[in-house]
Amino acid sequence: MQKLYFLFFLVLTLQLSAQHTSITAEDFNHDGIEDQLKCTYEIGSTFGGGTCELVDGKTKTKFKLSNYGCYCAIKKRVYVHPELRKKENEYFLFTLKKEILPQFKPIPDQSLYWIIKSGLNTSKLQEHPYFELIFEPGSTWRQGEPELPFTYSIDIAGATLSKIVTEQPETSGKQLTADHKDYLVYYGDTHFAIENETLKTFIPVTKNESYELLKTAHGVVAKKGNTHKWLFVSDMDINASPQKLRWASIEEVFLYKNMAIVKQNLAPDAEFHIYAIDIETGKGGNLVIDFDLLLENDIELTNLKPQERFSIQNKSLVIGNQIKIPLEKIQQELMLFTKGK
Repeated sequence: MQKLYFLFFLVLTLQLSAQHTSITAEDFNHDGIEDQLKCTYEIGSTFGGGTCELVDGKTKTKFKLSNYGCYCAIKKRVYVHPELRKKENEYFLFTLKKEILPQFKPIPDQSLYWIIKSGLNTSKLQEHPYFELIFEPGSTWRQGEPELPFTYSIDIAGATLSKIVTEQPETSGKQLTADHKDYLVYYGDTHFAIENETLKTFIPVTKNESYELLKTAHGVVAKKGNTHKWLFVSDMDINASPQKLRWASIEEVFLYKNMAIVKQNLAPDAEFHIYAIDIETGKGGNLVIDFDLLLENDIELTNLKPQERFSIQNKSLVIGNQIKIPLEKIQQELMLFTKGK
């Protein structure tokens, strides 16, 4: 079934707006009494997904699962009420999962693992001259070719989810037990499905004598010999993302020695983020960019040509010819963070 997943994924690639409700009467838990399943699927311009509510015909208890959320989110927490986890309600959970969740995967792939680890190890910086935040996924080189991300769900501890997903109404204020688990839906297909185009694989973008960098619509992967590692994924809870994931967030990727430079699109906002990442350690951060300097010189970012908005010239990042950030200094600062500063 999984109607919700297909509708949600469809809206990531098309401009749609719709709402549909279905009601099914069936004895889902086989107790001889008819139960009722009501599912509402909503597709809007920036939010969508759906909610299914199942009413136990015998006790009139209501159970619900929902994946409704923003199209800017590459992952979604699906809250599971503790009562729904009980043995006597396993058929209800099974029924709701078929409607709400995509296929189940026992462990995350390396792109989602990057998101989880970075979400648990991201620090916002105050008054640092070069970086606004630092993420530390602790990524290591893995043998073979990188796996193509796809859309699936995993079972994960609620305590972990509370640290990597922005608090949602269904979990707000709830006191969860230490063993509580929810589902995390990962929309990995969005790495390869963008507006008016479907990517088939990773796109090679640049290389030097040591590394090759590949990208997807929302991620960056490094290769070294026959090994690879994920360096970056656009995730609204960790770094940022466009308003809709059908707009590719990874615009440009550059190599400077052992450092990757990633330009992140934040459409519809004309401003963007720049990330510097130490390829060997995986540690990276969002650079401080004062776009007000352009306005002070009567320069509108939208009036600049693409190469004028952002380029690398004379070992510096250059934006509008007014903002210049030396790459050597960025690399030195990253090294200081790596040493534990």
